[in-house]
Amino acid sequence: MIRVDIETIIMAAGPVPSIIVLRERSAEGASDAPLRALSIQTGSFEAAAVGRGVDGTGEGSRPITHDLMVDVIKSLGGKLERVEIDRVDAPVFYATVVLEDADGGEKHIDARPSDALALAVRTNAPIYVEDDVMNRAGNISYRTEDDTEKELERFDEFARSVSPDDF
Repeated sequence: MIRVDIETIIMAAGPVPSIIVLRERSAEGASDAPLRALSIQTGSFEAAAVGRGVDGTGEGSRPITHDLMVDVIKSLGGKLERVEIDRVDAPVFYATVVLEDADGGEKHIDARPSDALALAVRTNAPIYVEDDVMNRAGNISYRTEDDTEKELERFDEFARSVSPDDF
């Protein structure tokens, strides 16, 4: 299993699918090989649910389904241990939510990847992708932390150069 993080959520409208991009974590002392990424297509509502969990905006006056599920797991003495994207039958991905029950045993529950990811981001549970799935459906992620810093610097420079007259 490969530990991944949510790199990007691309929201789409209408019949076009949204995309959740998972990127392999770089391990300390790892080789210079580029990291891999996995793009999972999903509906806009599902992508928004994951995004609300990432942003921490999922908690409103009333719990949505994923918040409710987290509350149910906790109230039963359980814990979300991890999420595994463990199979692909293109274009469909399959996931497993691994729960620790009150007795310390593990329960494996079949889930849609979008639901599993929405639960993981709300509980800070680690996300894993089966190596075979990453090899078959993944691609190379050339984005690095330096790229992110450079992108932020370019945006900051742009923001400083913009005046109200530009609009």
